[in-house]
Amino acid sequence: MTHIFVPSGRLNTKKRDFRSVVSDLRHAVLAVVRFRPSQQQPGLFEISVLGTGFFVSSDVFMTCWHVIDSPQMPHQAGDKYQLVGNLGAIPISLPVGDIGTDIHLFPDQDLAIIICKANKGQPYLSIGYADIPVGMEIGVAGYPLARLATDASGNPDVKALVYRVAKGVATAVFRYDIDHQDGHPLPDTQVVEVNFMFVPGNSGGPIFEAETGRAIAYVKGFRTHKIQEAAQQCFPTTQVPNGISTTYLDAVHAVYSIGLTLDLVRDRLEQFGVKL
Repeated sequence: MTHIFVPSGRLNTKKRDFRSVVSDLRHAVLAVVRFRPSQQQPGLFEISVLGTGFFVSSDVFMTCWHVIDSPQMPHQAGDKYQLVGNLGAIPISLPVGDIGTDIHLFPDQDLAIIICKANKGQPYLSIGYADIPVGMEIGVAGYPLARLATDASGNPDVKALVYRVAKGVATAVFRYDIDHQDGHPLPDTQVVEVNFMFVPGNSGGPIFEAETGRAIAYVKGFRTHKIQEAAQQCFPTTQVPNGISTTYLDAVHAVYSIGLTLDLVRDRLEQFGVKL
């Protein structure tokens, strides 16, 4: 059996290679999973991986409000939540309480704070509020496009819960009026931008200094700009059904992903005892 070293408490911020950084972060960056009572099969649950988040102290976990309670997938009475991770077929599974007790929602900052005391020595990320220079090497980590099932005993089966990371640079840092049509716009908000795409499930995960693992922002989403549009002709290898045209409209988009700097939520984090 392979032995996996499990860090405890605040993660190391000594400069090191990216592979070592994301290996450490794997213990503190977890998926937010909803267990909803099934209407068709009483006693069973519908399981949804909603997004990603990360511990910022031994018992404070942060993610996005829209991960927990988006208009498209809102919280419902009876829903239960777990923080689940995958250390390579070995699951981390930490139960949390209910909204209003252990889960605190701040939609006007797209922030959710989850209090989880299931692991006394829980590893957590160091955080930073300093200005982010354009060109800084950054990383993201999380569980995009993830699925989760349970085994015959009801324990999480993490085979389809895939931990994914990416590395790039901060392409821009600027103030921006964010409105994702969720009822809670974020006017004049400082964001950090990268030029690779965040995908569903990345939301709430950390954006961190690539060399140290220190969290500097959290994933919000992405925006696209159409820069070219043209009619194209396709040449299918099989017969096209009657009534289907071989001409289609092709659009080229510039895609930029954005994160919210932690400075935006500093007061909230300090309210829950999170320190630098």
